[in-house]
Amino acid sequence: MTPDTPRHERWTVGADDVRPLGCAGQPLHLPLGRLHAVGGEGLLVGRAVCLAPVTLLDPAAWSWPDDRDDAGDPLCWICLALTA
Repeated sequence: MTPDTPRHERWTVGADDVRPLGCAGQPLHLPLGRLHAVGGEGLLVGRAVCLAPVTLLDPAAWSWPDDRDDAGDPLCWICLALTA
């Protein structure tokens, strides 16, 4: 028997890669490639729920979208299916 897990969990976001940008003396990181949902052990090992290696993004600036229709960035379709 497996324990019940919540269907809707809050996920942080990782990207395939990031590119550092300097803007007005503030370091910024621009995500490159697809965005991935990251949670649980993935936060420690840098892996998305689809098991892709990711670079974690700042959770103050990025979150996995609750409304898939309004997501403007390219999302990993496997992560979408696993977090639905």
